Parts: sequence; C-alpha cells; structure tokens
Amino acid sequence: MRGNFDNSLKLTRFMLRRELIVSSLWIVSLALVVVGLGAAMQDVIDAEGRKALLGMLENPALVSMMGPAYVLANDTFGALYTTLMMLFTALTVGIMNIFLVVRLTRADEEKGRYEVVRSLPAGRLANLNSTMITAVIVNVILSLIVGLGMFAVGDEYMGFNGSMLWGASLGATGLVFAAIAALFSQLSSNSRGAKGYSFAALGFFYLLRAPGDMNADMEILSLISPLGLVLRTQSYAGDYWWPIWVIVGSAAVIFAIAYRLNISRDIDQGIIPARPGRAEGSALTRSPSGLAFKLLKTSLIVWILFMFMLGAAYGTVLGEVDEFIATNDVWQQLMLGPSGVQFALEANLSQEQIVDLLRAAVAEAGYTLPGLFMSAVTNIMGIFAIVPLLLFILKARAEEKDTRAELVLATPVSRYKYLAGYAVIAFASAIMIQLVMALGLYAVGVSVLPNPEDLPLSYMLESNLVYIPAQWVMVGAAILLIGLLPKATGAIWGYFTFTFLVMFLGRMELFPEWMQNLTPFGLVPQLPVEEINFLTLTVLTVIAAGLTAAGFVFYRRRDTNTF
Repeated sequence: MRGNFDNSLKLTRFMLRRELIVSSLWIVSLALVVVGLGAAMQDVIDAEGRKALLGMLENPALVSMMGPAYVLANDTFGALYTTLMMLFTALTVGIMNIFLVVRLTRADEEKGRYEVVRSLPAGRLANLNSTMITAVIVNVILSLIVGLGMFAVGDEYMGFNGSMLWGASLGATGLVFAAIAALFSQLSSNSRGAKGYSFAALGFFYLLRAPGDMNADMEILSLISPLGLVLRTQSYAGDYWWPIWVIVGSAAVIFAIAYRLNISRDIDQGIIPARPGRAEGSALTRSPSGLAFKLLKTSLIVWILFMFMLGAAYGTVLGEVDEFIATNDVWQQLMLGPSGVQFALEANLSQEQIVDLLRAAVAEAGYTLPGLFMSAVTNIMGIFAIVPLLLFILKARAEEKDTRAELVLATPVSRYKYLAGYAVIAFASAIMIQLVMALGLYAVGVSVLPNPEDLPLSYMLESNLVYIPAQWVMVGAAILLIGLLPKATGAIWGYFTFTFLVMFLGRMELFPEWMQNLTPFGLVPQLPVEEINFLTLTVLTVIAAGLTAAGFVFYRRRDTNTF
C-alpha cells in the first residue's frame, strides 16, 4: 500500500497552485458574506427584533427550511444568527467541495490528465489522496477565516469557542461532502454523473433532516444527515463539539471506501457501468440549439422546480408578516429605504408609529404590507436567480474547454448558431424562472394570508418580471467575456457576488447608493415604492443586447482553442 501514495505531497502542491484562484474566491466570498452579514445584522437587530424573529422561527415551515431554533433557549444575537445562516452556509460549502473534488478527480480523468500523472512516478492513489489533502487544507483555511472573523465582529456573547465552532462546522460539512464527491467520482464513469449523484446526495440529506428537526420523535433522521448533525453544534447556544467529530469521522470512512474503489476500477471507468447510448442521435442533436437544449435539459428542469419550491417556501411566512415587520429593524430598513428610516429616527417614532408609516406608504401606493414584504423578497430572489442563468450560458465555454465544441464547429455549423443555442436558453430561462417563482410565492402566500386579496397575482408577476432586464444584462456580460476574454469568464461570479452584497446590504445603508448603480439591479424600480420605469427597463434590455452582440462578434473572430 505504501507505493500507492508515492509523491502525494508533490501532487498536492501542484493542485494547490491550480486551486489558488478558484478556491480563494470561494473562501473570500463565503467569509465576506458570513462575517459581513453577521456584522451588519448585529447593528440593526435589537432585543425587540429578536423577539419578533423568535415567533417566526417556531413556524414548522421555517424549521423545515432552517433547522431547530435553538435560539429559543438562548436569546442572543449569535444564537439567532446561527439559526438563520448555518444551514444555508453549510449547503454552499458542500457545493464548493463537490465542485472541487470532481474537478480534481473525475473531470481530470475525463480530460486525460490523470493518465499523464500516472505515467510519472506517482502512486495509483496519489491523485485521490492529494485531492483529499487539498480539500482538507481548503476547508481548514475556510474554518479559520470564518471562525476568527466571527469572533472579531461578534458581541460579548459571541465568544472564541463558539466562533471557532462556527467555522469548524463549515469545514467539517465541507469535508464530508468532499468525501461523498470522491466516492461518486469512483462510482460514476463521467464528471457529470459524479456531480449529479453528489448534488442528489446533498439534496437528500437536506430533506432527510427536515422531519427530524420538526419532530423530536424522528430526530434520528437529523442525526443521520450531516446537515442535521452540524445544526446540533448549537454555536453560541451550547457550543457542542461532538457533532464535528462524528462528521469528520464519517468523512474519513467515506474517503477510505473511495480509496478502495479507486484501486479496484480501471482508468476512465466507473464502478457503475455507463448506460449505453442510442444507436443514433435524437432529433435534438441535429441542430446546435437542439444539442444545447439536450445538454441543459435536466439542469433546466431541476432549477425550475427548485425556484418554484423556493418561492413557495418564502410564501409560508406571509401569515405572520404584519407582526414580523412591526418589530424587525432589518426588514424595516429594507422596506422603508434609507430616507424612510432616517425620517423615523429623526421623528423618534415608536414601533407602532413605524408600522402606521409603513401601512400609510403602501396604502398610498395602492398595495398592502404583505405586498411590500414580498417586493423585498423578490429582490433577493431575483438576484439569486442569476445563478442558473450564468451556469447555462457558461456551459458553452465549458464545452469549449473540454474540446467538444470544436467537434461541433468542425461540421457545417457557424459559431453564431452554436453560441446562440446556449444564449437563447439562458435568456428564455430568465422569464421561466421568474414566472415559476411568482407562481410559487402566490400559490402558498394566498393560502396562509387572512385576506388573500392583499396579494394579487398581477402584482406578484410585476414584482418578479421587472428583474428580467437586469438578469439579461448579467447574461450579456457573461457572453461578452466568453467572446472577448474567455480565460476570465470566472470574473462574472465575482461581479455576481458584488451585486448580491451591494444590493442586499446597500438597502441597509452599508453601501452608498452610487455603488448600487454599478450593478444592473440598482436601476430596477423597487415596487411598490417606485413606479415601473419602462425607459430604464428598455435601456437595460438594450445594454444586454449590446453586450450580447459584442460577445458574438468577438466569439466569431477568436480562436476556439483558447484555454
């Protein structure tokens, strides 16, 4: 067995150099969001705000989404922040590690890099072992940065032990899903299958813990799920370390199984045999646009279903929205805006007077308080909906990097038609995703509201569809990068992170207004406080068209073998 690990450390140094930019961006982005949002919310959520949130967090629907509200037993901001953010942050870390491991194992094997490594004096398990070491290093760095950052910005109740436990919880979750991705990289015969199985496992464990979190009699389900276990650390509300050791131990066992399977299988093969394809291609493969749709069909269906469920999940909170907004400083700042908050402060208004101000504002605009709340929700969801759109258009670049695009372009297919297949799907998906989110919000929202007429369907459609031109600008920017700077297409994710932070935190006066206008979402009217400005939306659409046209021109002129 000793020879199977030869030169693992040398290969690890090579992998760390490869991952320097991508993993660093992941770590920095996660740290900025977790630590920055914690610092921002700490300044605006007081004891009354926590009290309002506590009532909301007892809602079974929210428990199924975010986990048990351990803050009920420890009324501090740290415990509240853990309840609100831990599970979703852990999910994001799991995604990061799945991409990391599959990229360094099965994807490299598909591209022939693994055979090059094996031709050198490297052990058979050196590649997988180096990937595991790289994942450990990345997650340890993430844990330290987040833990120290939370301690630096936290209040007197957010001690060093709880802060480091917060970071360790993310690192442990990352390791277990890195191990799961390593396992499926041995079971599957291609990177798409490895990622598909890994993301299915992530979703399965997320859903598995939901009944255990809602019902104490079924808590065993939460203890089986790594995502349920990580919530049992109860950072700032108990600080239990034992779930970390269970998760890390489980990751070690799964990694060991992956090692054993790696020895047993042949190169370029998986333990699960690949399903034989059709003797002839389907009708979709006879055109570049049809091929693009075939490649993205499954992802498109999954994202549409996910966004519908996300909208439905947000709709569940509408039943108690009046009381929630009345005592929650964060949502008051998000909904009143800087000028409204400043007026309330200068006038020294009470909570009841602020609620009256909100109701007067929405009454003057012809809407309701639930409608105004949903407007703030659709703003956040509209930005999040950019993720699948960018994934769809960047698939064109991924196919090019894998040299499959060259095979298509070697046939009588123009580059315009090839890139247009992915562009059309991305632009059309923006409309479909916004529609399904609006329907999800409306379908559940009207069922929990005492007065369903407070949330008209027409308003929900307007509030969601108004973000489409801004989303198109983001897609157009990605197309421009594909055509002009193909090696820098990852920069679009940095711009997306900037957009999210500026728009979400900017409405709480943490960023100046001019920074919001650096993103297309800063120009979108905030209904119902602002009226729809069709000229602005038209300008955004024209900008998106211009970016797209420029991207097509540059793509037509450049060499496709630009890696």
